[in-house]
Amino acid sequence: MSIDIYAFYNNKGGVGKTTLCSNAATLYAEKHPTTQVLVIDMCPQANISQFLLGGGKLGYETNQRLQSLKTRRNIVGFIDWLLKGNSSFRTPNISYKVPITPFNPNISENLYLIAGDSFLESFSLALNYAVINPANTKAWLEYMTAIERLCKYEFDKDQYENMVVFIDCNPSFSIYTQMALVSSDKVVIPMMADFSSLEGIKALFMLLFGKYPSSALKRYADDVITFNKQVDSFTLKLPVIYEFVFNNYTIKDGVATAYDSVRTELINFCYEQFKLFPSLFALCEDKPTSLSEWENYYVSNIKDFHTSGKVSSSLGIPMSKLPNQSKYTMPDGIDVKLPIANYAQALDDIESFVGKIR
Repeated sequence: MSIDIYAFYNNKGGVGKTTLCSNAATLYAEKHPTTQVLVIDMCPQANISQFLLGGGKLGYETNQRLQSLKTRRNIVGFIDWLLKGNSSFRTPNISYKVPITPFNPNISENLYLIAGDSFLESFSLALNYAVINPANTKAWLEYMTAIERLCKYEFDKDQYENMVVFIDCNPSFSIYTQMALVSSDKVVIPMMADFSSLEGIKALFMLLFGKYPSSALKRYADDVITFNKQVDSFTLKLPVIYEFVFNNYTIKDGVATAYDSVRTELINFCYEQFKLFPSLFALCEDKPTSLSEWENYYVSNIKDFHTSGKVSSSLGIPMSKLPNQSKYTMPDGIDVKLPIANYAQALDDIESFVGKIR
């Protein structure tokens, strides 16, 4: 029996992180019925919860009902419990996960959700105070590993052989994002082929791993307490980089040419980091000796979903299930024709990416 925890994170927003995480989790659950799949929504926007709970307005309203319960059975309920003196817990007071199938029949029965909550951001200040507690020198350690301990508790060993956790992280490097990352084994980094994504990747190496782009910046950081110094002081392990995923590529001639140009620069930068810091990356059977070998192992590409993505998110239907029909009725009553040829490549790309998760 094993538990593998994947964090989907990029310091830059708008890179398709939530869409990738939701489709990866739902397809993985579909392909591995004897594995318990748990999605943890660590983003205050709670978009992945909205999708899983039925999509669009239905998913939003369902999640609002979960938030209105006296004891929030979601990520905010758990963090609220931690803040009330339970950061060193071994067993939580209740289970915070909910099965998804009763809310959304398009989702496999082995997929569970610890739902997101818009109040999560409001807890940031309280968490910042809580982790620096003079009366508890282990407070930072306890909070940073809390999600991992929660996952172990939520693992139903009697029903499932293994557990795979997908955490949808907020782009900001906030305290709750740090909690998610420290508790993870592997990090998946979605990105777009633009220079903003390049800056996001540079920030990730700096914030998460303490790898600074210049000696001057490193000297500046030497005088302050940083996340990475805290990790080292408590001898914690950080997640390894598992995959870079280029989201929303297009095959239109003009756009594709410009896309490939920026993509090449991003690939080259990430490969250089691999050569400089190989221990930050997941191990592979045969160490890559060239850029092409490295790219084949550590890089995936997901084509733009276009209309199919809008239908999927509005109705809470994973991309893998869309071929079941050729026409869908949107929440406003309008019918949308959806020929599979329009999104066949995107489906193949998702299949390929999920095939790398193990």
